[in-house]
Amino acid sequence: MHDYYQLVTVADLPQDNRQILDTLTAIGAGKLPNDLRLLNYYRSIPVNYGATVESVERGSVELAVNQQQAIVMQLEKQVFLKSGHFPKDVLAAVTYVNIDKSVAILANFAYAVIRSERRQFVRVEVKDKIEASFSGDGFTVAGQLNDISLGGVAISATIPTHPDAGIKGKVTLRLPGGPFEMPAQVLRVIPAKQTDLCIIEIQPDNRTEKGISQYIFQRQVEIIRELKDSIF
Repeated sequence: MHDYYQLVTVADLPQDNRQILDTLTAIGAGKLPNDLRLLNYYRSIPVNYGATVESVERGSVELAVNQQQAIVMQLEKQVFLKSGHFPKDVLAAVTYVNIDKSVAILANFAYAVIRSERRQFVRVEVKDKIEASFSGDGFTVAGQLNDISLGGVAISATIPTHPDAGIKGKVTLRLPGGPFEMPAQVLRVIPAKQTDLCIIEIQPDNRTEKGISQYIFQRQVEIIRELKDSIF
């Protein structure tokens, strides 16, 4: 989840932590209205439900949470807290989860900016092996589609020489109903241990946009169903 946020300080980390705990204590005691919501990302899909403060003790907060949220919290070991009583959104470590009882314990609170909420387009991770390639201005990369939105794609491939940002060319995606080809521009390459990720901005036409939208919707349905099935 680290690519979704940036930590920020209002005063300093210890004082921010105390302020957050004080706010959660007041919410739990009914001194402040409970507008608390939790946010995680499961395979890039937001999971966002309300929560109730059960107790605050020794820097830890026990929450009653939605069961789907509990599953993702257990996987991520972190969660965002959103409330109008906080000056900024909050990131917390998840130290304990009981999925059957829909209970979680949080600690180590800090303010954060959630980058993913600034995205213009919904992004989904790709499950199946879908071929994708980029070619233009002397640079070519061919590999597997890692994730996709209406505004961009990430291609997973071994890239010995990383290109400069801004190279323009065309992307070809072998999505269902395709292949689809569209103008594109390389934004950056993210190095990885096994394969690199080539991040590319795309400009789909109407036909391609429809094909990508259908794929994204289907992946969202699959991901949500996968999360619900994990409860039972």
